[in-house]
Amino acid sequence: MKSLSLLIKPVSGSCNLRCRYCFYADVTDNRALKSHGIMSESTLEAVVKNALSEAGDSCVFGFQGGEPTLAGLDFYRTLIRLEARYNTKNIKISHAIQTNGMLIDDAWAQFLAENRFLVGLSIDGGKQVHDALRPDPQGKGTHSRCIQAARRLSRCKAEYNILSVVTRQLAAHPDKAYRFYKQQDFRHIQFIPCLDGLNEQHGAHPYSLDAEGYGKFLCRVFDLWYEDFVKDDYYSIRGFDNYIYMLAGYPAENCAMNGVCTAYPLVEADGGVYPCDFYAVDEYRLGSVHTDSFSEMLAGGTAQAFVKPSFSVPPVCRVCEYYVICRGGCRRDRVLKEDGSLGLNRYCESYKMFFSHSLERMKVLAKTL
Repeated sequence: MKSLSLLIKPVSGSCNLRCRYCFYADVTDNRALKSHGIMSESTLEAVVKNALSEAGDSCVFGFQGGEPTLAGLDFYRTLIRLEARYNTKNIKISHAIQTNGMLIDDAWAQFLAENRFLVGLSIDGGKQVHDALRPDPQGKGTHSRCIQAARRLSRCKAEYNILSVVTRQLAAHPDKAYRFYKQQDFRHIQFIPCLDGLNEQHGAHPYSLDAEGYGKFLCRVFDLWYEDFVKDDYYSIRGFDNYIYMLAGYPAENCAMNGVCTAYPLVEADGGVYPCDFYAVDEYRLGSVHTDSFSEMLAGGTAQAFVKPSFSVPPVCRVCEYYVICRGGCRRDRVLKEDGSLGLNRYCESYKMFFSHSLERMKVLAKTL
């Protein structure tokens, strides 16, 4: 395969925070063995060796949790050594890590900068919303510690962006959230809608996101973002960037915007491989890095069975003026029907609201690319 991107869970679902809405804690609750512990060096070696032997031009090693820094800095130093050993074809290697920032000290920040890791730092807007939903095990807020982590990353010139989960609470305060990002000079931001549990009825929690609230949030943030954009004060918001690139004829780099799933290999701490971190459950286990190649796992029947339902397009989508840009959204956000097929995206009305509000302006921006 020409390129290979992996998402690796080096400590399975283990974490040093107790976020109220953690989707991966729910995923691990839905499989026979909740945690696979910490990835051994032999498993890490198998991941690196297999990936670099199969990738043709480029390979991305992305790390997520739980909290991936719990694996320790030496784990990632070993990663770099293994890459040097097995990258016999001299392919391009990229690194990414998603962290809550609690363990990011100067040593971590320096390592991430030196090895060109793209760091995703989880901060849910301002202090009030963040601390209410992202406490530590003692119930204390973590916002100030996240800001300290961002400052360390900046001082060491590590590249990072901010990931914010859009909960009901965050969606209620778009102006306050956007003002916070500007005050902190966070120039790269990603919003992801909050997920309810795999087998839960949507809207069951105080933090659950509703379609109207999400739509209003997207519209208002777009207005604030667009106002800055036309003043040549650019903030990268991943979703908006993707829509504009799509309108300009480029493919979306966010898999949720492609309309159909692809099996994006997730490697758990024991070496087990799954097609998506939203579905790292027993029924979708593709194989293991210890016994199977990535190409075999991605071409296998389990991977194809995972992908197939996403090709269904609800009749109402086929006649929707926004389907060309919406494409149905992420599979995890689509309603699962009793027959196992996928229905409408639960945020369908959100996106209709957003595109009716912003599409014409995005088309104008797309022409400038």
